[in-house]
Amino acid sequence: MKKYIFTGIILLVVTCIFAQVRIDSPALVAPTNNKTNQMPDVVLDWNPVISAVKYNIQLAEDQSFANIVIDSVTELSAVKTNYLKFNFPYFWRVRAIDAQEQSSLWSQTWSFTTFEKIDLNKPNNNSSDNVADVLLKWKDRISAVVITGVEHFDIQIDTDPGFNTPNLKEFTTNGTTYEKRMDQLLFGQDYHWRARARHANDESEWSAVWKFTTLDEIELKKPNNNSVDQALNVNLRWDDVSGFKKFDYQLDIHEDFSTPTTYLTELTTVPAEDLKYGIKYYWRMRGRHDNDTTNWSAAWNFTTSAKVNLTSPAEGIDSVALKPQFKWSQILGTTGYEVEYSSDNSFATSVINQIPADDATIPFFNVLYALDAGTMYYWRVRAYTEIDTSDYSTVGTFVTMPATGINEDFFGTSSLSIYPNPANNVINIRLNTKETVNVDFEIIDLVGQAVISRPLQFRTGESEQQILLNEVSNGVYMVKFIKDDAIYTSKLIVNK
Repeated sequence: MKKYIFTGIILLVVTCIFAQVRIDSPALVAPTNNKTNQMPDVVLDWNPVISAVKYNIQLAEDQSFANIVIDSVTELSAVKTNYLKFNFPYFWRVRAIDAQEQSSLWSQTWSFTTFEKIDLNKPNNNSSDNVADVLLKWKDRISAVVITGVEHFDIQIDTDPGFNTPNLKEFTTNGTTYEKRMDQLLFGQDYHWRARARHANDESEWSAVWKFTTLDEIELKKPNNNSVDQALNVNLRWDDVSGFKKFDYQLDIHEDFSTPTTYLTELTTVPAEDLKYGIKYYWRMRGRHDNDTTNWSAAWNFTTSAKVNLTSPAEGIDSVALKPQFKWSQILGTTGYEVEYSSDNSFATSVINQIPADDATIPFFNVLYALDAGTMYYWRVRAYTEIDTSDYSTVGTFVTMPATGINEDFFGTSSLSIYPNPANNVINIRLNTKETVNVDFEIIDLVGQAVISRPLQFRTGESEQQILLNEVSNGVYMVKFIKDDAIYTSKLIVNK
């Protein structure tokens, strides 16, 4: 009888046990056990259980679950936390509940730890020459995980790593902004900075302290140091860096800047003012904002153009048109040019013309009244402004073309004709002579350049030569024939 009673009791206990655990315990998924650097709003995830309709999840600050943070029931298989403490170990477990309100055993207890502090990003630690409005940036991730669950970031920057001087600046950004632009930091100064994360219930440890140094002078860019032949309005340019409100720049003819002219600008490229011709100038600049001014930059120098260079007519050329066009090199920033020409190399008697300057146009002057034919002329040019006049250019020379007509010594006794005139692709030259002759022939443009030059032979009696004009452009030219001392010139129009 006792044997039957004992067997019944055993069967009853086993039945009760199986009735209580007929639903499986959930398997935890993430964060994995002992995981570190978790977010304060980490998602707790587990595998669903067949026949479970809801789950009871517990999150605690201790392994015995005496200090429970979360004790909730959900129909989902994951729960998002919030406002967890930074750099703190947490323990969690889950159990399943079926439709009959039967609960499974608790799952395994897993643990994780929230992240301790954030990491700085830019400017690089111990970097130099940073701008006064440097952008401080910190990383948006802890390891490979994007930072979430943070409401604010706090930033501190100071000239001392103890963050206890009057220069201390403190800022706060929202929890999805990972940078902060500084404003008007001191120049040439070491700065130390750090950042931390924060939400309503806690704040992280400060990040590691990084250091950077702001720039203490600005680099000059143009004109190149020791450059020459510079315009009077040469552009002075320096490094275009941010963080400045204004710039001072100085020019002086003395290297020690004992007599400087100082200018103030908000630009980083400015045209020079009130320069003179052929002068060596030294210049430097510095930047400023409301709180500080940089050191002066290294001093550079440049030299302005002393005089123009003549370009046309070419030096020493002959047979120049009687109303030539003068051309010379340009000096930008010039008010005007003075053109002087004479048949007297001392310029005791000369013609002088003043030509207004235009920086957008290569300078030139057209002689209005015909020069004397077959005459050597001398010419020169100088530039001027309201405050200075350049040296004269090197004197140029040219010879005007002989007077149009026939030299009676030869061409006056010969019948010479040129046709057609105007011409297009060819001209014919007919000459009637008493004997075979060799004649030098040229076609010359109005600036005295020979575009065709060749010897021609005419046989006894009437003979004809043909000249192709394939390489001659439309325009007005002079044709020139020379035999010994005899010269014949005439105008030719080419119109293709």
